[in-house]
Amino acid sequence: MTKEKIFDFLLEGISSDIIGWLMRDFGYSLSEAISTWYNSETFEKVSNKKTGMYIASPAYNYHFLKSELRSGRFGV
Repeated sequence: MTKEKIFDFLLEGISSDIIGWLMRDFGYSLSEAISTWYNSETFEKVSNKKTGMYIASPAYNYHFLKSELRSGRFGV
């Protein structure tokens, strides 16, 4: 498996978990959860290989997303 495929696999797994949690925790529809995740600054950071966030657990990344949703900014 190439490094790119590994990256894509990890990002897909994180995204799947986080989208499910957004639906469960916030009552979002599937489309709302997808839009929230993929349009977030947190997703931007997780999908940037330089940050290394793609190797962290989905729960770790979800913590940052919830913080972003509360404050309107990443990492606050």
